[in-house]
Amino acid sequence: MRKYFTLLLGILISQVSFSQISYDGIPISFLQTISREVPTVELLAPNIMALEKEDKEDAQKGKPYRYAVLIDSDIDISKDGLWETLENDIRVWRVNIKSEGAQALGLYYDAFWLPSNGKLFIYNSDKTKLLGAYTNANNHESGFFANEIIEDSELTLEYVQKGEGQPIIHINQVSYAYRSINKARSTSGFGDSESCQVNVNCSPEGDNWQDVKRAVCRISIKIGGNNYWCSGSFINNTEQNCKPYVLTADHCAFDDDNNTYASTNDMNQWLFYFNYEASECENPNNSPSSNTMTGCSKISNSSATGSINGTSDFQLVELNNEPPYDYGLFAAGWNRANSASTNGVGIHHPAGDIKKISRYTQSATSSGYDWRIKWASTDNGHGVTEGGSSGSPLLNSNKQIVGDLSTGSSACSPAFLLNGSDFYGKFSYSWDQNGNTSNRQLKPWLDPTNSGVISLAGKVCGTTLFSNFKASHTHVLTGYATQFSYTGTGNPDSYEWTFYGAGVSPANSNEPSPVVTYSNSGNYTVRLKVTEGDDESSEIKSAYILVDSQGSSIDLEEFKQSLNIYPNPTSGIVYISQEKEGLTKLKVYTILGKEVYSNILLNSLKIDLSSKSNGVYFIELSNGEEKITERLIINR
Repeated sequence: MRKYFTLLLGILISQVSFSQISYDGIPISFLQTISREVPTVELLAPNIMALEKEDKEDAQKGKPYRYAVLIDSDIDISKDGLWETLENDIRVWRVNIKSEGAQALGLYYDAFWLPSNGKLFIYNSDKTKLLGAYTNANNHESGFFANEIIEDSELTLEYVQKGEGQPIIHINQVSYAYRSINKARSTSGFGDSESCQVNVNCSPEGDNWQDVKRAVCRISIKIGGNNYWCSGSFINNTEQNCKPYVLTADHCAFDDDNNTYASTNDMNQWLFYFNYEASECENPNNSPSSNTMTGCSKISNSSATGSINGTSDFQLVELNNEPPYDYGLFAAGWNRANSASTNGVGIHHPAGDIKKISRYTQSATSSGYDWRIKWASTDNGHGVTEGGSSGSPLLNSNKQIVGDLSTGSSACSPAFLLNGSDFYGKFSYSWDQNGNTSNRQLKPWLDPTNSGVISLAGKVCGTTLFSNFKASHTHVLTGYATQFSYTGTGNPDSYEWTFYGAGVSPANSNEPSPVVTYSNSGNYTVRLKVTEGDDESSEIKSAYILVDSQGSSIDLEEFKQSLNIYPNPTSGIVYISQEKEGLTKLKVYTILGKEVYSNILLNSLKIDLSSKSNGVYFIELSNGEEKITERLIINR
């Protein structure tokens, strides 16, 4: 944003891409051994210190939030990598791409065409992230294409084809992400947004905004050799035909340094991430899935020069493809009246992070072609905006767009900036006040029927069935079980669970709440497909279940809850009881592992450790199936 400041198969399929328009499938190399060594193309990493210095300067200038730079490359399926011929007339091509130190890599193609019998997959070095299969459905008349980023410094492309055909794959640039990318099981969540931000599914903040949130997207902007994060919104028009228009900020598409807009070819490689959000209020342990579209064309914008002065700073684009029905998108409504909204929210992707919500309770203040907004504290934080929020919608109490984010000074810290002001280009000004021609207005595109309406409600443009689930334990003790339950929308008619990985039982289930045992340590992926009538929805959580010797389980948790040990700390006398009758073996060890006491616990037991020295001890209890260890402190 233009900110100013006053001063094994479970691990193999961690993220099957239901994200970009793609189709189910598994690479050949995941299913059978292909022993030949795959050639690696290594690309020189950029100077990160120099980039960070530029970013600090750019933040003061109000430039969009850059998260990656593009490294020039010349990777071609006709000359690079390795071709192999397998049985049944199947040919496989693979190549590795590596750039040291990258937080994530993305691929940009200036020549892309796949025959009808070909499939392209992309995955990371340990096969925990998988995109594809891409097919001829991804071919575009421009010949350009781009892949969403994968969190790794090394990727593999695998192209599989049965029969004749000559694919065209030429990668001329590789996106090197150096910030705003957090890895799985990060303690701070995802992205670089500040701590005061509020996830869109927090309650009560997000309760009344569940439809319109599905209009808001994160946009990876490509301008020449740089990638930037901005936000935008899928917007409705009076034909009510779900035409894939996205509203964002004009300054997101302009390169101040080179005084140029993103080119047509650049825009054919913009990436739009829909539904990139935490499923609950808390930050997730691993990267949420999203639904991604590639490419767009400019329809209209507020300026011919890239300057936001004297304009409402808007750009309207049209996606290259219709969003699939199962993306479940919502085309946001709008209000073009030049009247101040008394309350509402902003929904956005600060610093490219998962979707956040900010609330305003004071009336917007008119400032020429902008609305001035101050944000309010809420139950779960004090949402503001940041770089990456640019272009996001300002929504009134009727859930209609009344502006798009242009500039501002709000921030989480220092604390006084929580009361900073943000400025949204007025929708009413963008309607027909930036110029007299259609390429400077929203009116011809959002009111193609010339209805003259002042406001328009939003429209559902996809399924309202959204699969989601949770596990009773996501950190499981090796050899033990956890239980899954459905937390998505609707009332599913059927459930199709897939539990990936060796030593997982069952591997599949049609139960609403299956109990699953994990026999081996590791990270495990879970997928759930649900149906309701003709609708279906899938959710996959990569590396969702962590299994090791430190985990817990359903039975173990029940056993632990049935026990009572008191007092702790103790001066020497300890009482132990259990709610359930049964024979439980009890042992007490010193911190060095020496056994100092043992007995059998039936219902209750008094232990006298008065003769033992002060210090830390461990009580081990085992009922023949479960075993737990509790720390005990003796202190006189």
